[in-house]
Amino acid sequence: MSARVAPGWAVRVVTVGAVLLVATVAAVVSFEHMREVAARVGEGWRAWLLPLSVDGLVIAASMVLLTRRRAGLPGGRLAWAALLGGVGASLAANIAAAEPTVTARLVAAWPALAFAVAFELLLQQRRVPAAGPVGEPVEPVGEDPPAPHPVADQPGEPVDPVADLVRESAPEVDPLGLRIAELVDAGRTEGRPVGRRTVARELGVTEYRAGQLLARTNSNGNGGRRP
Repeated sequence: MSARVAPGWAVRVVTVGAVLLVATVAAVVSFEHMREVAARVGEGWRAWLLPLSVDGLVIAASMVLLTRRRAGLPGGRLAWAALLGGVGASLAANIAAAEPTVTARLVAAWPALAFAVAFELLLQQRRVPAAGPVGEPVEPVGEDPPAPHPVADQPGEPVDPVADLVRESAPEVDPLGLRIAELVDAGRTEGRPVGRRTVARELGVTEYRAGQLLARTNSNGNGGRRP
């Protein structure tokens, strides 16, 4: 299995240093070309500022693209338009400053292209991914997902979720209360009330306990079912 290896610090330092050197030389030459063209058309002291606006636009657009990439967003039309517009303006100014020959114009156009490419390479050094194995699946960290279906406690025992729900929702039955309710119903049918002595005799408890059970059964009125 292949592995992704991050470049060492020495390689990174040399790469960044070379890119910065190229970008600096290209920026100085391109700046002078654009300043010369601006001065030629009568901009005066403003000729020193116009090159900064062109190269600054390229840098600003590149930084916006870098920020949006890190956020997982597309670059955006405005950022790309600003980047291409800045590079195009720099190319046009550098070509205009050259002698009217093909060779001179190609040489003059080179600093503008070199600056844009060198700055983009410098930004790519900030986007180097961390080292890590390639192709290995990443297992999510967290609790195990719940089983899609209930599992039977015993092998071969079917699981009936409806029956389980009925058992859980069924009220709990009080055997003593049910017996007392039967005695009370029988007494009403025969036309004689059932008192605590009868309950104590039938259940084999004290009259005091029979009175408590009889009072609870009468208060519930649910046939011995606990709420």
